[in-house]
Amino acid sequence: MKYFLIVIFGLAIGSFLNVCIYRIPRKGSVASPRRSFCPHCNHTLSAFDNIPVISYIILLGKCRYCKGRISPRYFIVELLTAFLFAMMLYRSMRLYHDIKYIILELLISCIFVGFLIAITFIDLEFTIIPNKLSYSGLILGLLFTITVTIVHKDYHILISRIIGAFAGAGIILLIAIVGTAIFKKEAMGMGDVKLMAMIGLYLGWWPHILITLIFASLFGSIMGVTLIIASKKKMDSKIPFGPFLALAAVISMLYGEYIWNWYRNLMGL
Repeated sequence: MKYFLIVIFGLAIGSFLNVCIYRIPRKGSVASPRRSFCPHCNHTLSAFDNIPVISYIILLGKCRYCKGRISPRYFIVELLTAFLFAMMLYRSMRLYHDIKYIILELLISCIFVGFLIAITFIDLEFTIIPNKLSYSGLILGLLFTITVTIVHKDYHILISRIIGAFAGAGIILLIAIVGTAIFKKEAMGMGDVKLMAMIGLYLGWWPHILITLIFASLFGSIMGVTLIIASKKKMDSKIPFGPFLALAAVISMLYGEYIWNWYRNLMGL
């Protein structure tokens, strides 16, 4: 039952994230208009037209009023959010047995994942990471870090996450400066710097920063080479790095300790 409830909650939040993904980069208000509308004909959608996943399937991915095709991104974001929320519940129950700790960890991890999903799909479409999301994520991350430190009465949590924020941002900033000097063009945007600071603030320093950077670089390289081979991109084409950082952060959050322990055993450390 708990997984069913978190999936339903995730679908609803996914629907809200779709509003953020559409409106924020277009300088629109998330709160107004309150009702969703068709991006083609601007017709206000009814409640029946706005049921997460189900409405998209029933309407065959088209607007009921103008028959304009609705991006599959709406369907994907809702399913992805529900799936990741369920994974966050599994992770929270794996980490803790006390219900208050489970609820706190679940709340924080779901909010963090929500930011990552919104940032990923905006960056994929517009190659930007809006400050509205970056700064909101950083502020909430700091508040959550302080809360967790107080609840667990462990100041090491605060230290680890503050170091993680500065280390993550510093490494990406260094890559941006060096890359720009070498290639004579922007190698990494400041949005990626702020995103990495957010990741460090939510996950802490070790081993998550290292794992996130390694996996993000690996995924980015594979995607870049694949797109070049498929003639979809040129050598000097810009590829958004935010989605790879977000994906790597989720992997590190779920399996970072396992990956690090596996590597230590492999190396005999």
